[in-house]
Amino acid sequence: MATLQKRDLLSFPPGDNSTDTLIEGAHFNITTLKQWNYTYYSNGTISNGSLCFLLFKPHTPTLLENGTFLRSDSCYSPVNPIGSRAILGLVFACLFALSIMFTLINLRKHGRRFLPAEKRFRAVGRRWQWYWMLAVGTCALISGITNVDVDRYYLPELPLVLSNFFWFMMLPTTMAAIWESVRHWGSWLERQSVDLSPFSLRQDDRRSRVESLLPLAFYLCFWMVWFLHIFLRHLLMGTRTFLWLFHVPGQVLRNNAI
Repeated sequence: MATLQKRDLLSFPPGDNSTDTLIEGAHFNITTLKQWNYTYYSNGTISNGSLCFLLFKPHTPTLLENGTFLRSDSCYSPVNPIGSRAILGLVFACLFALSIMFTLINLRKHGRRFLPAEKRFRAVGRRWQWYWMLAVGTCALISGITNVDVDRYYLPELPLVLSNFFWFMMLPTTMAAIWESVRHWGSWLERQSVDLSPFSLRQDDRRSRVESLLPLAFYLCFWMVWFLHIFLRHLLMGTRTFLWLFHVPGQVLRNNAI
């Protein structure tokens, strides 16, 4: 399984003369590299803060006098082989894809309405648990598939962000699926009592008011957790910026200082 490794800034290796550097068997003009603010890193990449290229074989590019790299591969390219994370991700993605199929079958089976519609018992009430299960399976499927490129990308970028984001989205959606399953079970028990005696359970007492307010309280907490996670993660951690600016020299210097 691939791990994150710290890298250092390196000086350009000596070449044939003072304006030449030899990297991975290829000659580059130091004057051109410095003119375009390129920096050489210990992990075999070169970057100027905007562009980042691989220098090790077989991805060694050719540098033109105008600063253009020919036959180059970006640092954010899937050049590594599939690892254990990718294999496990594909296995779980297949399992969750299978679960989506069974969830759709159960949604059709248990979500259909066989009795006339009633204001007290709506058919959509027993469908929400399956809707949330579909959301859980979809998030897990996307997270598992993106794990493939988490292993294959030479430097972490969008796949790692997507994998972590959709993995986190599984947590509140799973809680919502459990909540709706329990709520539907309580509604089904209430239906059994009402079918025997329509006036056994009132709709204007304290019990009915609590049952009306509990879903509002749950979903208020649900959306607060979702939005606060995105806001705090962007504000405090800056995960997306941290990963996508991994080729900036200032970040390397800051990491080394830490």
